[in-house]
Amino acid sequence: MVETHRFLLLAVMLASAGPADASADPALVAQGWRIQPIDGRVPLSFAAEGEAAIRISGSGAGIVFRPLRVPVSPVLCLSWRWRLEPGGASDRSGLVLQIGFEADGERMTLGQRYALGFARMMSGGRMVPGFALSYRWGGEAGAPAWHPTPLLLLLEQSRWRQTGDAPLGVWIEERVALAAEFRAAYGIAPTGHVTEVAIGAQAATALEARIEAIAFGRCPDR
Repeated sequence: MVETHRFLLLAVMLASAGPADASADPALVAQGWRIQPIDGRVPLSFAAEGEAAIRISGSGAGIVFRPLRVPVSPVLCLSWRWRLEPGGASDRSGLVLQIGFEADGERMTLGQRYALGFARMMSGGRMVPGFALSYRWGGEAGAPAWHPTPLLLLLEQSRWRQTGDAPLGVWIEERVALAAEFRAAYGIAPTGHVTEVAIGAQAATALEARIEAIAFGRCPDR
C-alpha cells in the first residue's frame, strides 16, 4: 500500500523527457488530456469513452493529466464517478484521482519549494502543481483522513475515498467541497486556482476501471 501511496509523485521523478502525448489515445488528446510517460514501467491503456469517460485497462502503471484553470471558492465542489470491474486486479489500491492547485511561494515552506522545483525539473515538461489532493480507491477502514505522500513530502496529501471492500462493477458517485478539503489537508486556505486534474493507476495484474463526469461546480448545499 505504501508503494501505491507514493505512485503519482514517484512517476514525476521517473518521467521520460519524451513527448508527453506520444502514446495517448487521440480522442483523449482532443479533450485536452496528456500522458505522463514513466520510464521503466509497462504502460497502462487510457482510452476515451465518449466525451466524459476514461477507461483504464491492462497491467502496469500510468498517468493522464489535464491542465486547466478553475477559480477556487468556498462553494466550489468537485464531482465524479468511478468503478472497478470484477475479475480484475486483486490490489484495489491503485486508482487515484488527483487535483492540483497552483503554487504559492509565500505560503509554501522551504521544503515544499525545494521539492516542487525538483519535481518540475524531473517532470519532462509537466507543470507539477504546488499542492495536490489525491482521492484513492482501496484503503482500509480507520485509515487517517489525510496523510502526506511519503515521497516528496507535503506536495501531495491523500485520503482513501473508497475502502478495499467497495462494490465492484457499479458506478460510485463522489462529491467533495474543495476549499474545505484543502483546509483539512494542509491547515491553510487553498491557493487561488485548480491547475490540473490527473488520473493515475497501477496494477500488477489486469485492471479494468472507469472514471467519468469529472466536473467542477457550485456545491448544492452552499
